[in-house]
Amino acid sequence: MISKEQMEKIKRFAIELDWNLTFGGKSKGNRHLFRIVKIAKELATKHDVDISIVEAGAWLHDTNLEKTVTGSTLENKDKIIDFIKSVGIHKEDQQKILHCIEAHDGRVPAETIEARIVHDADTLEKMGPLGVIRETWKRAQIGWNTERIIGHLRTHLENRENELNTKEAKERAKSLNDALKSFFEIIDNQLRE
Repeated sequence: MISKEQMEKIKRFAIELDWNLTFGGKSKGNRHLFRIVKIAKELATKHDVDISIVEAGAWLHDTNLEKTVTGSTLENKDKIIDFIKSVGIHKEDQQKILHCIEAHDGRVPAETIEARIVHDADTLEKMGPLGVIRETWKRAQIGWNTERIIGHLRTHLENRENELNTKEAKERAKSLNDALKSFFEIIDNQLRE
């Protein structure tokens, strides 16, 4: 179990990375981590889990972005391990947190319920109108044009809904994707003009 003091240090560390180091500081003020933590904790209440592992994994899930957008989710592994050791997190909990980080985007299969929940929370936050804005901004940062982003969004949203693990997340995703149908119809018409 991770203490409140340890969690506060994890939160501050994750925010520092996310706001000041990721994308050269361009993401300062971004509330993505806060939304992921909230969603993950909500999903966790439906399962028998160590909610502190879920919360820590949610705070730290994007720590790779300091170094890479498309590379390994554990690109920053040494820095993360050094940090969580310095906070006094037990070895077993360190491994669980690292697994949440490495499995958060679906490239590595989530083997624990905590990792599945963090994955689902991150995926849900990238869905619906806010998710479209976030994913568009992220792809624009790496130079994608409008047409490529729109094409990616459709596939991204459909694939993400299919990759969810928990029943609760699947229900939320279906509702969010259904709400975007008219949005994409409008975009299709605009792109034809």
